[in-house]
Amino acid sequence: MIDPWRHLGDWNKPANRDDETFERIFAEAMQRTQPHEQRREVLRGRTAEVIDRIPNASLDFAYIDGDHTLRGITIDLMRANDKVRPGGWIAGDDFSPSIWQHGPRFEPTLVFPYAVHFAEALGARIYGLPYRQFLMETQPEDGFTFIDLTAKYRALDLLSQLTSDVPARHRPRRD
Repeated sequence: MIDPWRHLGDWNKPANRDDETFERIFAEAMQRTQPHEQRREVLRGRTAEVIDRIPNASLDFAYIDGDHTLRGITIDLMRANDKVRPGGWIAGDDFSPSIWQHGPRFEPTLVFPYAVHFAEALGARIYGLPYRQFLMETQPEDGFTFIDLTAKYRALDLLSQLTSDVPARHRPRRD
C-alpha cells in the first residue's frame, strides 16, 4: 500500500485534506486491512519517494489509485510498471471518461486517456471496466489493444473534452 496519507501542497483535488484528517484515514485503512497484516506492506509516501523499496519484477499485480493528475498517473504507471513481472497486471481507479471528473475548479483527471497511451507505448492490452476502473495486461501476445467494456470512452484526444465536457463559461478560448 503506497500512499502519502498527508496533505500535499501541490495537489489540487477534492480529497486533499489536512494532516489530521489523513491520520484518521490512515488509521481506518490499517484497521480495515488488519486481517491481512501478514501479507500487507505499507509504504507511506508518494510513489517516487518509496517505490524503490519494491524489487523490480516482484509483483504479479499492482493497483493504482493515485492522485489522478497527468503528473501523478505518469509517475505511478511508469514507476509501477517496473515492479510488475512480465505478463503481470496493472489496474487502476478513476479511469474517468471525462477529464473534468471533479469539475473545472480542480486539476483535470487524466488517468484516461493517459493509461491508454501508456499501454499503447508498451504494446499492452488495456480494458476500460465498469466503475471507472482499468486493467492492463503488461505483455499480451497480440500487442496493444484498447477494449472498452463500458462503451463510455470516446476519442482519446483532449481537445474534444476541452471543448465539449465543460460548461461554456469554463472552456478555454481558442483563437
